[in-house]
Amino acid sequence: MLKRRHYHIDDIESCVLCTSQEEETIDHLIFSCQFSQHCWAKIGISYNTNTSRIEATIRAKVNYSGRLFFEIFTIAAWNIWQERNNYIFNKINPTHNSWLERTKADLNWLRYRVSIDLSDYITSLVNNH
Repeated sequence: MLKRRHYHIDDIESCVLCTSQEEETIDHLIFSCQFSQHCWAKIGISYNTNTSRIEATIRAKVNYSGRLFFEIFTIAAWNIWQERNNYIFNKINPTHNSWLERTKADLNWLRYRVSIDLSDYITSLVNNH
């Protein structure tokens, strides 16, 4: 979006999360970036980057062994975006550890919006990562 609006930040157009020098697109940033792939693997979600974004997400949901796929997916993707923004706007280097800690904190907040059994599931998920 910044590129479309002719808003350039340090002339960065390639992905800042990985070393591939690929153009930053939403597909690359969230799904196929080396950094993102590591994040997804950490929480047990695998993406086939050779298919469309929708098909890859449907397959990932089917193959995901846990519960609350879309909630976890959304929180994880949001925090990948946060790592990118922290680098672009605050010059904070992205790390998998900072992504994981922020993701776990957001998942903890989710516990207050779900039933007790799902709350226990989230607690277990957070404690095991």
